[in-house]
Amino acid sequence: MAEQSHVVAVPEKGSFVRATLREVRRCPARADFIELCFSSEAGPWKWCFHKPVEQVPAPSGEHTLVLVLGRYGIQAHLVVDHGIGPALSSSEAMPLILDGCRPFVSRELIERGR
Repeated sequence: MAEQSHVVAVPEKGSFVRATLREVRRCPARADFIELCFSSEAGPWKWCFHKPVEQVPAPSGEHTLVLVLGRYGIQAHLVVDHGIGPALSSSEAMPLILDGCRPFVSRELIERGR
C-alpha cells in the first residue's frame, strides 16, 4: 500500500456521492493515459491518469473508495473503520475500481469538473 502523503479529515456527511463506473477508455488527450468515466446523482465525472505499467492485483473482499482532491491532484483513499485511510496509487486504485468496489466521489470534484 502507498505511503500516506498527509492526513485527510473525515468529510462531512453528504460531501460525497456514490458513483458508478460506466466506461473505461484511452484518454482522448493522451494515448499513454487511461480515462475512467463515472456517473452519479450530481453529474458525470471522469478521472484520467497515467496508464500503469504494471497493475497490482485487486485484493479480495468488498472495498469502498473515496476519490478526493488532494494536495497533488486527485487521490483515491480506502475507507477503513468508517474513516478515510491512506492514499492509494492509481495502480492500486484502478484494479479495485475495475473489480467493482463502491466508489464515492467528492462533490467538489464533480462541481469543479476535475
